[in-house]
Amino acid sequence: MSLFHFNAVPVFLLFLGLALPYSAKSHAADTTIAVNGVPKKEKSLKQSGLSFIPSNYMVQHAGSIGVVALGIGWDYGRKDQWSTDFLVGFVPKYDTDRIKTTLTLRQTYTPFQVKVNGQIDYHPLRTGLYVSTTVGKQFWFSAPDKYPSNYYTFSTKLRFNAFVGQDFTYSFPSGTSYFEGVKFYYDLHTNDLYLISRIQNRYLSLRDYLGLSLGVKLQIRRK
Repeated sequence: MSLFHFNAVPVFLLFLGLALPYSAKSHAADTTIAVNGVPKKEKSLKQSGLSFIPSNYMVQHAGSIGVVALGIGWDYGRKDQWSTDFLVGFVPKYDTDRIKTTLTLRQTYTPFQVKVNGQIDYHPLRTGLYVSTTVGKQFWFSAPDKYPSNYYTFSTKLRFNAFVGQDFTYSFPSGTSYFEGVKFYYDLHTNDLYLISRIQNRYLSLRDYLGLSLGVKLQIRRK
């Protein structure tokens, strides 16, 4: 059944264009200067430049982006409740002739946190969206001409995903180390193809359209 058919390339580029500049902008620091005795806020050029430096490194298992994925991320917002991540994933050959590579852009929101003690923070909710693409000529945004019209209504190269999960952050006691802390997280995720399959096939169980991913983030000390 044909539900929709569109060119996904502009959507991926738009997602990328919206997420990264906002991430960079949100890290810009304000400094207060006086002009004729009146305080005036001015963004520090030095601090704005630091916004382009990642605030964490990460490694993730599963998530429909590979058996293992490595990435960098930017935390921002008043309480670092927003995060933009870029990951490169790897899928084993299995029954194909080579390892496959995925590219993922993810936006995460953690609205609140619980202070367990002086070094451990708990986020009861982390949620967000991510878009991923698989590198290789055998994957396509639009079905090749050799297939009948509307034979494939989904791109094999691009997936839109949603997730919900939790995480714990352990802050290192030393204030001089390169890393500020380590974050452990898990997510339950699904994507556009899985959800449509579930709607069309009511007999599918939860594990057929929901997946579990595990990850670790090393937080970089930026101050």
